[in-house]
Amino acid sequence: MQIDMFGLGGGHLPSVSDADLAGYDLVLVEGIGPRLAQYRARLDEAARHTKVLVLNGHEWVRGNVDPASVPDAIKYWRNATADNYTSLFDYLGAGLLGLDRKVAAPVEYPDHAYYHPGHPEGFIDLQAYLEWMGRRHADASERPRVGIVFYRSLALAGNTAVIDALIEETERQGGLPVALWRSGSRDSLRALHGHDGRPAVDAVILCASQIDYADHRAGVEEAKALGVAVLNCTTDYSRTPQEWRADLGGFAPDRSGQLAMSEASGIVEPMMVGARVVHGDGAVRHEALSGQVAWRVERAMAWARLHRMSNADKRLVMTYHSEAADRADVGSDPDTYLDAQASLAALLRRLRDEGYDVGDGPLPDAQELARRMARDGANVSAGMWGATGHRGEEDAQAANAQAELDRRLKEGSAVAIPEAQYLEWYAQLPKALREQTEARWGPPPGRLMVHVDETGARSIVIPLLRFGKVALAPHPVWGYLQDAGALSSTGALPPHHQYIAFYLWMARGWQADAFVPFFTQLSLMPGKQQGPARDDWIGTLIGGLPHIQPTPLQANGGIGNKRRAHAVTLGFMPPLMQGGLPPALADLRDDFARASDAAASGADREGARQAVRDVASAHERELGIDPASAPWPALETALGNYLAEVEAAVMPVGGHVLGQAPDEATTAGMVHAMLAGDEAEAPDEETVRAVLRGDATQVTSDQLARIRDYAARIAAAPREMDAVLQALSGGYIEPGPMADAVRNPDALPPGRNPYTLATRRLPTPESWEIGARLADELIDAYRQEHGAMPRKVAFVLWSGESTQNEAAIEAQILRLLGARPVWNPRGEVVDVTLDDRATLGRPRVDVLVTTSGTYRDHFRDKIALLAKAARLAAQAREDDNPVYLYSQAQAQRLRTEGLDADIAAQRSQRRIYSTAPGAYSPSTQFAIRAGAEWSDARLSQLYTDRLGHAYGENDDGAADAAGFVAQLSSVEATVFSRSSNAYGLLDTSMPAAYLGGIGMAVREHSGRQVSNYVADLKASQTGQAHLEPLARTFGRELQSRYFNPAWIRAMQESGYNGARYMADLPAHMLLWDVTTPQLVADADWAEVKEVYVEDKYGLDMEAYFEQHNPHARQHLLETLLDAIERGAWRASETDRTQLEQALAESITRHGSDCALPSCQATELVKMEQPAPAAAALGAAANAAKAAAKPSPAAANVEGYVLEPRVATPIQAVQQGVWLWLLAMVAFVIAGWARRPRW
Repeated sequence: MQIDMFGLGGGHLPSVSDADLAGYDLVLVEGIGPRLAQYRARLDEAARHTKVLVLNGHEWVRGNVDPASVPDAIKYWRNATADNYTSLFDYLGAGLLGLDRKVAAPVEYPDHAYYHPGHPEGFIDLQAYLEWMGRRHADASERPRVGIVFYRSLALAGNTAVIDALIEETERQGGLPVALWRSGSRDSLRALHGHDGRPAVDAVILCASQIDYADHRAGVEEAKALGVAVLNCTTDYSRTPQEWRADLGGFAPDRSGQLAMSEASGIVEPMMVGARVVHGDGAVRHEALSGQVAWRVERAMAWARLHRMSNADKRLVMTYHSEAADRADVGSDPDTYLDAQASLAALLRRLRDEGYDVGDGPLPDAQELARRMARDGANVSAGMWGATGHRGEEDAQAANAQAELDRRLKEGSAVAIPEAQYLEWYAQLPKALREQTEARWGPPPGRLMVHVDETGARSIVIPLLRFGKVALAPHPVWGYLQDAGALSSTGALPPHHQYIAFYLWMARGWQADAFVPFFTQLSLMPGKQQGPARDDWIGTLIGGLPHIQPTPLQANGGIGNKRRAHAVTLGFMPPLMQGGLPPALADLRDDFARASDAAASGADREGARQAVRDVASAHERELGIDPASAPWPALETALGNYLAEVEAAVMPVGGHVLGQAPDEATTAGMVHAMLAGDEAEAPDEETVRAVLRGDATQVTSDQLARIRDYAARIAAAPREMDAVLQALSGGYIEPGPMADAVRNPDALPPGRNPYTLATRRLPTPESWEIGARLADELIDAYRQEHGAMPRKVAFVLWSGESTQNEAAIEAQILRLLGARPVWNPRGEVVDVTLDDRATLGRPRVDVLVTTSGTYRDHFRDKIALLAKAARLAAQAREDDNPVYLYSQAQAQRLRTEGLDADIAAQRSQRRIYSTAPGAYSPSTQFAIRAGAEWSDARLSQLYTDRLGHAYGENDDGAADAAGFVAQLSSVEATVFSRSSNAYGLLDTSMPAAYLGGIGMAVREHSGRQVSNYVADLKASQTGQAHLEPLARTFGRELQSRYFNPAWIRAMQESGYNGARYMADLPAHMLLWDVTTPQLVADADWAEVKEVYVEDKYGLDMEAYFEQHNPHARQHLLETLLDAIERGAWRASETDRTQLEQALAESITRHGSDCALPSCQATELVKMEQPAPAAAALGAAANAAKAAAKPSPAAANVEGYVLEPRVATPIQAVQQGVWLWLLAMVAFVIAGWARRPRW
């Protein structure tokens, strides 16, 4: 009997596509899997000529042999041993082909059995297995139990090397393995309950991508019933161990879809533990990756111990944001909209209630904890090491830092790791990693956060607030703001010594049982893009420590933390609601209504219209027309739309407190916003509030049901805190969708483990339609502005955006190129095809795509798809095809430079660029914040060098800054998307760094201003997605949030935390101004001053800052002055003087926050101050100038050299005052006594 085996393509077997099925006497088909549907026609054709038997399912194809005629066939097939397979062919040969065969009966095995390599036949009964294990281990009852669930087929095939290694390693590490084989996926976790119904394991390692393949929800319910962490375990079926180790992708891109399925089941910690090995006889076996197996078990044991330990014994470390190493900006990552201080205070109280050791003393409230975190718990800056003008250890800032570290150590608000101790730990790290760190940061212990005592002994310092067995600490800085070499680097940035020391201290010094960061950049460390290796930086740092991280549902930071940093993410949702119109626009709306009143007399109406024109002139940028000259009907339409947009714009309501439901008014506002996303005519907020109070007379039954449902979901906020406690107990966290709740109400209730849609399903057919329409809108908008079609458009792709909008922007890119996605029957995008010119009906539009590092890591399949579309378009020989014409020109240029013709052609088709593998962000946002006075040319070079790495079909991060610049030079327009109602253009610096960076580089290399557009994809209704000019989005955001008393009052309610967002506003505006001139108007800067300095709305702004965060006000004032110095704001001398006076007075009362850019100035000049402050402050500035010494020769720094910056007058005063304080000169100005710097 000749037996040939085929697969569906893409695997180890030859593809059935190449087989002549009709030439066989029998075709046997396993009927599982929707891919079979693609071969239905071929199998139907084969059935007309030969026998076709389909086993194990008939959903996708059918044969012509009734399986009932060979009833034992399925028994042989499902009990897949070599003997049973041999007998199957004997059985079929005898029963269907008339062969004379001696047929052995099928040997059947149980669907579930408890397995151990020492007893390979397995145990049917769990109790029998445990008793057998009790005889192997005298301490069996005390050992943490680790379930290991795998497929029975591995045991029957004798292919259990990976499973055996997991079992043996669990025993070696002191655990008790409970390995369960399963035939199907139904009820497998139920088999891990004891006879008493209680869980028989403390953690589960699941060697599969789903708990229940047939019924996803049933699998989740099984895991909830078991109640322990379910940890991933994967074998790479396509690569050898050597290939896996060498591949930077990890799971990406081929297994990214598998990760998405696992995450949707609540399976955490993706980890590769095995790989494929082909033996000499052609047999494919699995081989354990020994280091990975040990790590998988180490982490499983840590989760099992959490499940077993008493709460009173658990030691925790919780970290927060202190990236600038100053006193003004401590707490959560700003883009989370989480009030970390209030959340941590609430969590400490909850931990005490749950029996955790948080000390015996009174616990701080939010305000007290904020004060302590800023004063004692912030990172400490010694200036920018390596920068021109920084004098190393002799620098004044370095001296200040030493004094501060000394104070913290003496007062007990920091821990010192002696150099010898660190060196002992450090020596145990892989040599390759140590070489990376030392190449960038120098030999240990480095310079960041290093204290030198009076004997010269060095130690690495970790700021620390202790509450019993709970440690609160600032997460180590990334380092870009503290080191000139790091700032100017273009590759991946390894961790510095204090960063390493912190993680080693957590595990070995504090001996933590869990890591609960409210902020970390661990997922941005170099290493595999998905599923880290034990000897990567991430694996080396996190080790076996369970990582539990609250995560905002409106963002996508969770995907990197889950897939790279092994975090169990717990979704929380900051309240969102419509902020209404600020007072000036509310008045304009009233005037507008009078001007549009048809009943008014002609004279009254014309007068009102002129008044409207006068006021509306301040909003010309947002309106897109000149209110002074536009015909009234056009102005009426534009102004009506604009006012409605501002009024309906959704904003975050202050800083969210973890586990705290919003009050009644905010709940009503959020429910209203969610309803408005569902339907065009939603009940207004007052109606919603009435319904919540019991009056349902004004709504339909459907609206009533949704109002009650949404309100209940919002009220479930306490689940957020419950989830933290559940995770700290080693429990399973139910999965839920990651989304902005206004856009997708199903994101609530919170407190679940967020998951995203598998990237291979993107774009969906719906998002393809949206993207195609946006492409047409872009062409129309550009043609209206410039009188011609755009020839080249640049895009910014972020993972969070593509997750929220389901790759609508990728669809827009495809449509511009004249390409379209190809879906398979499962709804997965498997290819891209090119429309011909006639079908497209217009010229193609060339594209340039830039991506974030996180997008590069997790959307590699989309990068390949877009790259193929660009290649196909570049190969389409059409007279009006700019993609083809540009590529041909670039190929010619590269050939003249000596490149081979094929290589030149390939490089000419590059269209996708990002940071180097392992590197993240453009860094221009750091250059601005670091205080270096970078020219546009130098900022542009930093941007292009950082983003100048090519990705695509044949590229995986190749350095090609020259090619990137060549592409940028022909860009005419840019597109950025906003898909979450929580985020706009000014929440963080990233929109300006990425989108503004493109325009800045284009301007630098071509002298041309680009047209900037924003795709507004925040609405849940697909028909509301639209494209608009960047300037309109920017101006509307200023009015709806930052110049709106509703937003300001909500931020004030957050105390210290809210002030951080206010201080960030002018900083982000300044980066926009630097990268995108003319976007920020003088009136915007003036309004910031009026609202936040002059207290335009009577909100007691100065008193608020003074009480909660005076150094945030200093940052705000300093940035406004910096804007004046840079020429971004053409302010009056009165404005300048008022700002200088306000800043000087704040420094007098509170001391200078020495991480401000002013601390890095290298030349001091005198500031003219109004009496009586002028003499004292001017004398201090002169003293500082006289004391300045020439700096020693600067050390060589790779990349860009930071040039000396001439200090502004106010900067001189700040430095002078600080030096004066060091000299212990006390004085009083206007009745205010100066406080110590620290």
